[in-house]
Amino acid sequence: MIDELALLKLHPETASTKQKIIDLLSNEYPLTAKSIHSKLQRLYSSEISYQGVHKLLKEMETQKVIEKKKNEYLLNIEWIQKSKKTMERVEQKYLQNNKIVIPEDFSGSIQIEFDSMTDLCVSAAELLLSRKLATDRIDFICTLEYGWWPFKFKFEHFHLLHMMVKANPACKNIIRKKTPFGEWVRKEYNKIGAVSAPLGTKVNFENDLFVQGDSIIQINFDKDTKAIIESYYKKWNSLEGAFIDFALEDEPKIQATILITKNPVMAEYWRKHLTKVLEESLKGAKK
Repeated sequence: MIDELALLKLHPETASTKQKIIDLLSNEYPLTAKSIHSKLQRLYSSEISYQGVHKLLKEMETQKVIEKKKNEYLLNIEWIQKSKKTMERVEQKYLQNNKIVIPEDFSGSIQIEFDSMTDLCVSAAELLLSRKLATDRIDFICTLEYGWWPFKFKFEHFHLLHMMVKANPACKNIIRKKTPFGEWVRKEYNKIGAVSAPLGTKVNFENDLFVQGDSIIQINFDKDTKAIIESYYKKWNSLEGAFIDFALEDEPKIQATILITKNPVMAEYWRKHLTKVLEESLKGAKK
């Protein structure tokens, strides 16, 4: 539940003041009411008064979302644990045999944890192929730090990639970091009809992000996982490198969170922004 608030960085005006306070206390604690009010104004341009913040903090304390020690506030550990258990139940419901299941009446958010790069890549590709999030749109656009490829590669994954792009014609991608293997991945994307920005195109966003239909798929990797990915992507020049390292060996464990959120306004904002970045990068490459 707390991780859902990472989306505040995408579109903060869609979040309530309560969510913003939880976000603040998720990253820094304990804080006085005065500090919380100041940070709300500075980080979110919030117009809520100090009296309004003080009243909301009292309500949240009564609801046992937060607790007060002396004159400072922090999240209630029991609320955190209940939130974690809730998200674990949601994960079990929406992840079946490493396949992400989207209900017909999906709304709100789904959060799922992955410890395998291969499972993450395959599950996300199957989700995009299924078009459960696509509504009436025929494409999707994404920004990836490294470009995605299963560590424990199987040749059937080529077919999955091909079918995913075929189901979403002219899908677009922006790979933000230059690596030898990232360049190979980009060429594979292009071979099957995807539209790719020049490798290393910058986007003002740190995480990986897909936009399909009215939904956003946000992927957060922890620092150690990013280091693992980068070490192999700098080392490999082609698929042969992955075969050498993982054909007979287990792949390293990673820590990644997929957060799927249905939000038409936010999806349209990021679709337009990423499309503009991609089009400008392609124009620049032709000069």
